[in-house]
This record gives sequence, C-alpha cells and structure tokens, in this order.
Amino acid sequence: MSNAVLESESTESEQSANNTLIVYFSRWGNTEYPSDVDATTSASIVVENDLRYGTTEYVANMIAENVGGDLHRIETVTPYTADFDELRDVNHDEMSSNYLPELKESNLDISAYDTVFIGYPVWATDVPQAVLSFLKEYDLSGKTVIPFCTHDGYGAGNSYQTIAEASHAAVSLEGIAIEAKDIPNAQDTVSSWLADIGISKSKVQTGTPIKITVGEVSLDGILYDTELAEEIKTYFPLTISMVGYGGREYYGGVEFYPEHLEGGQKNFENGDITYCEAHHNMAIFYAQTDDPILSVDVIPIGRVTSDLSVFNNLDNEEEIIFSLAE
Repeated sequence: MSNAVLESESTESEQSANNTLIVYFSRWGNTEYPSDVDATTSASIVVENDLRYGTTEYVANMIAENVGGDLHRIETVTPYTADFDELRDVNHDEMSSNYLPELKESNLDISAYDTVFIGYPVWATDVPQAVLSFLKEYDLSGKTVIPFCTHDGYGAGNSYQTIAEASHAAVSLEGIAIEAKDIPNAQDTVSSWLADIGISKSKVQTGTPIKITVGEVSLDGILYDTELAEEIKTYFPLTISMVGYGGREYYGGVEFYPEHLEGGQKNFENGDITYCEAHHNMAIFYAQTDDPILSVDVIPIGRVTSDLSVFNNLDNEEEIIFSLAE
C-alpha cells in the first residue's frame, strides 16, 4: 500500500473530486491496546512495514487504492477494552439495550459525498453499535451505500441488511466479507469485488436512482448527472424491446434522437447502461468479455447496481422498462 493512501483521516479541504467516502470502524484506534501489543495474538491487527493497522482499516485502504476517495475512521469517545471476553460482554450489553456510543467530533461534511462505503468488523453476527451511532448522526439518504466487513470465520451475518435499513440509502450495493486471516493478501479479492459491482476510479459516479423492470423482476440503477442522461430521462418511463446479444448485453432501438452526444467510447464495464448514436439504441451490458472492444462508440448514461446475474436467465427478447425510482 502507498503511504499516501495510509494517511487515513480526511479533512473538508481534502475531499475527493469523485465524491466517494470510505467510512470504517475498527478495534484498532478505538481500543486501549498496550503500546507493545503483539499483533500476532489479535485477529484485529495487520502489520505492514513494522506499522500496525486494524483489519477493517486495512481493507478500507485497499478500497481507496482501487477507487480513490476519502477515508474517515469512526471513533468513540470512550475506548473499548482490549480483553476479548470483556469486549464481547460490552458489545452484547450495547446491543441488547440499543445503546449508541458517543462518537468523537469531526469535521466530516457528509453532504459532499454521493457514494459511501461503510466498513466494520462483524460483532455477534451484526454491526457494532458505533457504526449505528454514525448512521444516526449522518444523513445518508439519497446516497449509494456499499458495506464491507471483516470477520473471524462466520461471515457477514445480518450486517448487510442492518446497514441498508439504518442508512436509508437510495441504493445499496452488494457488500464483501473477508475473513481476518485472509486480509493481508486480499488485494485481488477486493479489486474483483469492486469490478463486479461496477465500481472503479473511472466509474464512481452517482446520479438519479432508477428502476429497471423486466417482467416481474425489478432492478436498481443510477442515471448519471450528464446532459445526455438528463435528456433521455425526460422520456421516462421508457419501454424498450431489447434483444440479448453475445451473452454480454441486451440492446434495443429508441424513437428519439438525443442532441448531447459527448463521451463516446469503444469499451464497457459490467452494469453499464449506454446509448449508441450509430445504431440509435440503448443497451445494458451485464457480462464482461475477455476483450471488451466494440465496433462503434457507446456513451455510458448510467449503470445497473443490482445483481447482474439475473440477465443470464432472461429470454432472448424482453420488454425492459426504465423508470425513476419512487
């Protein structure tokens, strides 16, 4: 990891141009560890170049290396105990009483961000209460929220649903759960996950939440804040007869002729919703080929944020409806 990325705390003047925030809660930084703590005895600590990082913090930095953005550590006013058994009891008490620990003050301006990653260790099969304190304090409604978590072998538990409900997110993307022992070598795992959900440095965009309906299947999506996307949005709800092609896309002609045609490209990423001037059609790309080079330019106008595997089971011809999310 680069030293630049590992400088974790963001300030208002440092906020990233791509409006992405990576929030995380970690035992490291919130626990009264002795100064000479042996990292090998704790699954919550990763050592790199003689420096110690929390496991969740370490994953947060991996995400930042892939997509950019700012990092923000959730810190409680009262630190947690280093003793695991005592911590377990404290956490159970906080959960059973729905206690929300007080957080340290920060200069975080949440309104500056549209995409927010939320990271945490899984405690008692769910989210630590400190994360719920953050979600109560900061308004994430209308944003794209993406959970990521670390665990000791039992997976994400109920945490993804908890994050989706407590954040009131406009769009909740598929999360990732990484076992603590695998974290030091999880770079490829994190990169593949980000690609699968359609997030990269070039694709971290936000906009208007939309619904893509195919029969009884309803998918979530985003329409970008571009002139072309705004122009096409005026035709919503928009029904297009679309045909499957090449195991990678569904495409169909449209009856309007947009005027704003900047940003054409001959490549695509999973989840892209595009307009093609040459073929006068829109398409949804759902599967990346080994060589994703197209014969004509397409212009990304949005992306599908739901699980793309549904497209593998559709008929060759489908009526697909694009509409604004309620």
